[in-house]
Amino acid sequence: MSSADILQLTAGEPELTLQRDEMLIRFGEDHPALYLLCSGALDVRRDGELLARITDPGSVVGELSLLLGTPASADVSAAETTVVRRLDDAERLFAQVPAFGQHLAVTLARRLHRVTSLLGELHRQFADRPGTLGLVPGVVAELVGDDRPPAETGSDREPDGPY
Repeated sequence: MSSADILQLTAGEPELTLQRDEMLIRFGEDHPALYLLCSGALDVRRDGELLARITDPGSVVGELSLLLGTPASADVSAAETTVVRRLDDAERLFAQVPAFGQHLAVTLARRLHRVTSLLGELHRQFADRPGTLGLVPGVVAELVGDDRPPAETGSDREPDGPY
């Protein structure tokens, strides 16, 4: 199922028009809805840092909160005038149109692939670095579930410091 198919399938759902910098989703808040980008661009931020700019019509946001039943993991705001569709009953679409769930799974897999590729590159670049940067491979290993032993923290001056 393509993004165009998703937009056609959800044509009757309510649309929201957001102006530049208007918030769609706030970090830590409950958002049981799924949003589809119709036009414009959405910025995904965490602690004020831009993580992603979403520009492809049919792209989905809010999926982590919906699927995991957790509060929003990032802020999502309009980067420009943007139109989104709000799906309050995405569970119905999953049940009635299995290809919709597959589309979402592929979207999540692509995002995960980008993240794990970046983590692998960070691991490669910082594997032999001394000091704080040398901790990057341990952090990466923890994030991807590597079975290697975690990095040991501490210093010669304070081996048992409050790290």
